[in-house]
Amino acid sequence: MSGYSRHDDFGLEERRGGDRWFRVALKALGVAFWGLVSFGLTFVELLAEIAAPLLLMLGALWWAALQVIAALPVPAEMQPMVAAVPTRLVAAGYVLTPGGMIVQGLWLVAVVAACRTLNGIIFKQT
Repeated sequence: MSGYSRHDDFGLEERRGGDRWFRVALKALGVAFWGLVSFGLTFVELLAEIAAPLLLMLGALWWAALQVIAALPVPAEMQPMVAAVPTRLVAAGYVLTPGGMIVQGLWLVAVVAACRTLNGIIFKQT
């Protein structure tokens, strides 16, 4: 005989079962964490996908309208109306300009690209 018995004096079989449970719980916790991160990234991505084209188009149209108005020969009696066309808007302390809206739209496009990249990395890791 080798001196080993089938009786488990040290409780190794119980530890293995507990260790397996711990690994499953840790894996589930990791999946839940990365799922929440992915949810947040996807949510930000979707909001940016909606806002980016709107800012880009509105900023470009506003800029083009200002350029067309500036290039038109305007009679003297129409000068006050042309001067009333806003080149910037202030709403709740926030200043909107055509160039600023275009830049913000481009930044939102970059946010969409970053969110998609990070989601792709998370997908490959899990």
